[in-house]
Amino acid sequence: MTALEDIIKDKIRENGPMSLGEYMGLCLGHLEHGYYMTRDPFGRSGDFTTAPEISQMFGELIGAWLADSWMKIGAPSAFTLLECGPGRGTLMSDALRAVEGIVEFHEAMNLTLLETSPVLKEAQKKLLGDYNPVWCSDLNQIPTNNPLIVIGNEFLDALPVCQLIYRETGWLEKMVNLDVNDTTCLGEFEVSEQLKPHIPNLLIEPKEGDIVEASPEQKKHLQKFMNIVQKQGGIGLFIDYGFIHNVPGDTLQAVKNHAYCSVLDSPGEVDITAHVNFGDLGAFAMQENMTVHGPVSQGAFLKTLGIEVRANHLSQNATAQQRLDIQSALKRLCGEDTKVGEMGQLFKVIAFSSDPKLELAGF
Repeated sequence: MTALEDIIKDKIRENGPMSLGEYMGLCLGHLEHGYYMTRDPFGRSGDFTTAPEISQMFGELIGAWLADSWMKIGAPSAFTLLECGPGRGTLMSDALRAVEGIVEFHEAMNLTLLETSPVLKEAQKKLLGDYNPVWCSDLNQIPTNNPLIVIGNEFLDALPVCQLIYRETGWLEKMVNLDVNDTTCLGEFEVSEQLKPHIPNLLIEPKEGDIVEASPEQKKHLQKFMNIVQKQGGIGLFIDYGFIHNVPGDTLQAVKNHAYCSVLDSPGEVDITAHVNFGDLGAFAMQENMTVHGPVSQGAFLKTLGIEVRANHLSQNATAQQRLDIQSALKRLCGEDTKVGEMGQLFKVIAFSSDPKLELAGF
């Protein structure tokens, strides 16, 4: 039993069943025992690998996209570049190196990193210290005096989600409870009033046992970004694994050492995520009078930005083994076979802006 499991059980004994959203938030973000607070989870030695860790090409193309987007919003002389959940800093490091020749972009940029993990902050300082970043741990700390360009890669999937299951009487919320053996288990309970407005509008009639997921936290974060963009101008870009249409499905998953496990196993020791409902987020953004770009698949996005040209350029002066590695990375980032870990179709890309006339690259 982990220390966090004791804390969770005490909360359930005191307050009753706990929503999966609250459970997930504690498992990932508890200040002392949360998963992201105590480790570097990335790469082969961690629990999962993200696109920036697969190849420098990913970050380089994002850098080109950021500079191009900055120009398209008028090349403001001062703007906030915000990365949400920067990991080790690999993505931003590759991105800024790729556009180091655009001096005006760098001079105008105020780099801000939304991060809560002390471990990952240290890694980010090593890679990004020369850019004088400012760290914030709360959305209310994001600067609001300049245009804002936001990038979030595999950020939304780590925000807490709740689950609902359909029964003959209607929707019930799946919650974490304690069984007769004092072991955590999942039960079904009446849906809270706070969660009801966030239930997705399904394209098909639900049937017995169907599960849907709702994330008030994702919308809360997007709402804050959109409020700033509407007032100050700017763009948000989010990349994550997920789906486009509002259909039922259980995507909540836990991963440890690159293998799946139960979300109730070892709280604070495993990564917990859920697929992002891009259709629902896109509809939410449009309700808030934002212009939505996409969603499109990651493979289509990267190919439109020129990743195949970049791969061929890198291959020209590479060894035979390096060429194989470059092609392998290209296939991993853009391929569509999810069974072997290819990300091209599973991952989606969405952007939002306050200017309906804006045409963003990749969409």
